[in-house]
Amino acid sequence: MEMINGCTFIRSSEAPEPVSFGEAETGGAYRILAGTIPPGRPAPAVHLHPHTDEAFYVASGEITCLLGDREITVPEGGFVFIPRGTAHTAWNSGAAPMLGMIVISPGGADHVFEPAQTT
Repeated sequence: MEMINGCTFIRSSEAPEPVSFGEAETGGAYRILAGTIPPGRPAPAVHLHPHTDEAFYVASGEITCLLGDREITVPEGGFVFIPRGTAHTAWNSGAAPMLGMIVISPGGADHVFEPAQTT
């Protein structure tokens, strides 16, 4: 990650951990996680975030999301917005690494994971 005249620049990477930035750079408006999820990585347990919204953008590869009781595949170029309080999980369901970004709003709020059930 590089700062250029107050702007944040992230080079594409297949590093095992995503780049995280946001609260300081966006005045608390957003927190951003950018990086790669390898195929076969287990999904987090179904959960919800009571204080934050979450959005996924898939630049390459694909993910599958469980949104409440519905499972959808989000392909390359796809986007999904998950309002706070929505039970969900997501995983790389493809054969290749997924390169993408997660945007969390507001960035200054606690991004709490609460266990959830799907119906």
